[in-house]
Parts: sequence; structure tokens; C-alpha cells
Amino acid sequence: MIHSVNNIILPDTFQTATLSNIAKKSIATYKKVTIRPIQLNNAPHLQMTYHYDNAVIHENCTWHNGIAVIEKLLSGYFKQAIIKASDAEYHILSNKKGHIHIIKK
Repeated sequence: MIHSVNNIILPDTFQTATLSNIAKKSIATYKKVTIRPIQLNNAPHLQMTYHYDNAVIHENCTWHNGIAVIEKLLSGYFKQAIIKASDAEYHILSNKKGHIHIIKK
């Protein structure tokens, strides 16, 4: 999965991503995460926006750490991601067994 996310989320083409559809409602804290690229100190970073019931929290990550966070969230917390790049839109779906399916549109 890491290899796939690294191939999709590239600094020169990545536009936005939304992770949603919580896998286990019992562990739910935030409902979705939106991700967008930003520049900090002349280096590419990812801004993660966590959407709670009554609040929104932003977290800035280095590109490498942001990819790791996305991988972790898709491996157990969320079942779905929509990633928009300048060349295509990707739908990443995860089932209960942890199998990942990537659809390129």
C-alpha cells in the first residue's frame, strides 16, 4: 500500500485528498480527514485537517510523514480515500480483510 500511495501522492501533481468512511465506529474520534499540499520553509508539506463533530484541527506534516499518516489511517481507521491529482482522480477502497482496491478515473 505504501508503494501505491507514494506513486499517487506526488509533490508535483497532488491537489487534494479526502479520507472518510470509518472502518470501526467504536474507535471513531474524527469523521474525516482532508489533506492538501502546502509549502513551508521552501519544502513541500501536507496539511491534514481532522473533522470532529464540533471542531476542526489542522496539522502540518513533512511530505514523508504525511504519507505515513495517510497509510496508517487507510490501514485501519478509514475504508475510503479520494485523491485528486492533476492527471487523474483515484478512489482507494479497503475491505474488512485489509485488501486495498485502487480505481483510477
